[in-house]
Amino acid sequence: MKIVSQYREQARRVDYGAVLEPKTGIPAYATCLAPAPALASWVSASLSKTANSSQPEGTINGTVLDEDGQPFKGVQVCTWMRDAPAGSRESRGDCPVVTTDQAGQFRIDHVAMGATGVEAIKPEDGYVAFAGTSVREVVTLTPDQRSATVVLKLGPKAGRLIPSLTDKFTGKPVIDFEVSWTIFDSDSPTSCSSGGQAIRQGIRGAIVPSEKYLVLAISASGYKKWFYCDPSDPSRPAFIRLQPGEEKELLVELEPQAPETR
Repeated sequence: MKIVSQYREQARRVDYGAVLEPKTGIPAYATCLAPAPALASWVSASLSKTANSSQPEGTINGTVLDEDGQPFKGVQVCTWMRDAPAGSRESRGDCPVVTTDQAGQFRIDHVAMGATGVEAIKPEDGYVAFAGTSVREVVTLTPDQRSATVVLKLGPKAGRLIPSLTDKFTGKPVIDFEVSWTIFDSDSPTSCSSGGQAIRQGIRGAIVPSEKYLVLAISASGYKKWFYCDPSDPSRPAFIRLQPGEEKELLVELEPQAPETR
């Protein structure tokens, strides 16, 4: 199942590079290429560390809790190097590195010195980075402090939208389309988080953040973009808000675009 999705949060993503969700290949962070001199310098330092077999390594121990604060079994734990050049393998990280045990605990050995990001995800239960339901922390290891302990508490489970699209005039189903959303936060009107998911045949709906007011749009090739509106008054745009784990069906009629005139 191939999903092309992205969760963008403007003030944080460039720092962390890109981590791919297992099985789906979903990018958790936006990426950019580092300038050649910076990349060359970092590679040189990495090669120097590799050549030095005495380079110290550390350990990260942790516990993952669910939204109710209970130990969460079977959660995938991913890591990445925070200060590695964006776009490099180290910035993309490894996912999963380990999986939590019955007590929700995990241990990661052979961790390089420096700042390492740790993230907990469980895609099959709707805990994914692009929907804002994963959780992450950054720990710093030094030769004098070679171990760290983290507690990662997952937030509310994502919601799922299940759109059913048809051509407004022919009634034929539209199978390939994209669902996009933007979070409206009245407490922080200048900040903006958005994401989207391409829906193809065989994919059951789109994962979206729960407990958030969303501006929702659906687009498909050859059709005008559709926006979610007040069900009682289709002429009025409206927000949509899902509860954790809620699934909501949408019946959508797409209007074909007028052919271009030459």
